[in-house]
Amino acid sequence: MCLVLKKSKIIALVCIIAAIGAVCSSVVTFAAISQHESHGGSYVNSHSSDCPCFQGVTKSNGYYNISLAFSNVTDPERLDNILINPNSQENISDLTFYLNGTAVNAPNPATYNLNSGDSLEVNFTVPCAEFASGSTMSVYVVGDSFGWGTEVVLP
Repeated sequence: MCLVLKKSKIIALVCIIAAIGAVCSSVVTFAAISQHESHGGSYVNSHSSDCPCFQGVTKSNGYYNISLAFSNVTDPERLDNILINPNSQENISDLTFYLNGTAVNAPNPATYNLNSGDSLEVNFTVPCAEFASGSTMSVYVVGDSFGWGTEVVLP
């Protein structure tokens, strides 16, 4: 027996299928964005030009020196802290941050206020004895309106 659906029932069925498709698409998009951010993807926002740029890493006098730089920031920003290997349970002994050449000893947060047009050189040193050459360090820079992260391979 063939059932004939009324025109209004067909329209309702099409609307329900379209709504389910839109919800599924939204869920998949949100999951992809969340997965990217939780797997080390750099957080990029509308002020991405205000995020630091990884300059490099050198080895000298028993220390690795890792350099980052903020260049000519667009909007005022506040650097709240720099996190090194935040998922590790071990503390790094003799860790020192340098903000435009001024030392900030850990565990004090490396904080700095940047005004529009400012630049900031960020260096930090870690003892070579605590990290083997070729190992990877996670570095995260956190501010009041940005977050940035990178993986640094030690020479």
